[in-house]
Amino acid sequence: MQKIGSTRAAQISVVASSVAIGAITFFAAWQRRWMADDGLIVLRTVRNLLAGNGPVFNAGERVEANTSTLWQYLIYLGRLVTGAQLEAIAMWLAITLSVAALVVGTWATAQVHNAGGRHATRALVLPAGALVYLALPPARDFFTSGLEWGLSIFYLAVLWWLLTRWVRGANPYLVAFWAGLSWLVRPELALYGGLTGIVLLVAHRRPAHWAGILGTALPLPLAYQVFRMGYYGLLTPHTAVAKSAADAAWGAGVNYLGDFVGPYWLWLPLLVLAALAAYQFRGDAHFSAVRSQPVVVALMVICALIHLLYVLRVGGDFMHGRMLLLPLFALLLPVFVLPVRDYWAAAGVAGIAVWAVVIAWRGHPVDWQVYQGEISIVDERDYWTYATKRQMGDPPKDAEDFQNMRLLRGFDDAINGLERGDALAIRYLDGDSIEDNAWTTAARDDSRNDPPTLYLINMGMSSMHSPLNVRVLDNIGLATPLAARQPRIEDGRIGHDKSLPLTWQAADSAVDIDELPAWYDKDEVAKNRRALEHPDFQKLFATYRDPLDAERFFENIKFSLTDGRTLQFTDNAQDYLR
Repeated sequence: MQKIGSTRAAQISVVASSVAIGAITFFAAWQRRWMADDGLIVLRTVRNLLAGNGPVFNAGERVEANTSTLWQYLIYLGRLVTGAQLEAIAMWLAITLSVAALVVGTWATAQVHNAGGRHATRALVLPAGALVYLALPPARDFFTSGLEWGLSIFYLAVLWWLLTRWVRGANPYLVAFWAGLSWLVRPELALYGGLTGIVLLVAHRRPAHWAGILGTALPLPLAYQVFRMGYYGLLTPHTAVAKSAADAAWGAGVNYLGDFVGPYWLWLPLLVLAALAAYQFRGDAHFSAVRSQPVVVALMVICALIHLLYVLRVGGDFMHGRMLLLPLFALLLPVFVLPVRDYWAAAGVAGIAVWAVVIAWRGHPVDWQVYQGEISIVDERDYWTYATKRQMGDPPKDAEDFQNMRLLRGFDDAINGLERGDALAIRYLDGDSIEDNAWTTAARDDSRNDPPTLYLINMGMSSMHSPLNVRVLDNIGLATPLAARQPRIEDGRIGHDKSLPLTWQAADSAVDIDELPAWYDKDEVAKNRRALEHPDFQKLFATYRDPLDAERFFENIKFSLTDGRTLQFTDNAQDYLR
């Protein structure tokens, strides 16, 4: 078989591939930049940090409403340093980290193939797996969005790079430190960090090495975990409780996988990549030593597959492709670029490039008519473009762009009512159409001390348009422990399959029950309010509402290990009034 390339060309191809992938990533991220309602949720926590209220969603309630610990603090630090608009900081951080992730991943994989290194082969490297990732519309969408996906893929890319350096002789301690950060980026990334730690411990068996590895990996995540348990009273971010992350919903997960793979024929490039990798590296996979490149590749692949199974088990997500992007990214890292040693390899890489161009050009077309009916999995960027009444291709980019939402019609008047002393802002339909949205407020019961309160399922937009002295809650539980511990709605929308009834919402506020609108069952509200005096409710409320002192901190740790893991409520008040 005729060989392709020279040492000089191979060296140039490493640099050229990295630069090209970085440029494409920046263009894609900038072109598709946007802000999701869920991204605005993160910014509410940052606003409270800046105001001195702590890492909370509502002042006076210690609820961790964000899944990524590090992401909210990166935005917070960005604001301290630059003073810029929070949405702009989130966007530029996400773009920078996304570009860095693709460049680092490309460079690290090129070094694995020894192209351009000290032991250079005479093979070019060309982008392959990186093109597959970049071609997918949800991958490009979640380069931004206000969420931590740019940080997450950056974490995986750097982990891969550090492991490839470790194989070539670098000390294990930087790898161990980075592995320990996994839990703080996203909880499920602890799979990657934990298995990496096990590999390091198996490869370095001297007691001094074990002490060094554990001593660099554990202190920071362990310290934060103790803080989380004592401050919030939970083992995990509160979002894991709201979404019942320990439950199984395999059927929904398989449907979610099909929704992601089907529109792009994603199985096709993955099969080609697998065949190319097997062909190029036949006979090279020797597992005689733990500290070897085949072991590191196997580590990433195994983590990605387990991660995929976890996503399927919990039922996937309500955002098209989002939860599958991280295991896909990890799976692709070892083949981000491939050596092209002969024309068979060149043809395979060319085929992947053609597929990538077709998919990127075609995009993910969605008929906006589907948004007028019941939906389960949505193209999130496209949906928010539609919902905010913007032109197709021009999604919202900051909180102000959400002002056209029908859910916010009359919202400012409701906030003014709360500022004047009313207790509860209430959304209702003032007509026959879902477009006839309105807000009103109800007066306060002066015997109660609850802060002015409002509920809205889309709590990103509501929280960013509310002052920090207003308690912004949601009926599905992301910031509302009472809702998060409701039973799941059978066959409900994944991620939105809990719902706290209106009567319970009103009961857990300072509203004067007699002043509630006519559509409330006032007797039921009164019954629910009495039910909230039950010790189980009071035990939960104490974990996040009581003043934090040493006693409360240690009580919260105990709660996180016991009732905090299992406590659930029904919406039948009679269960708590016997």
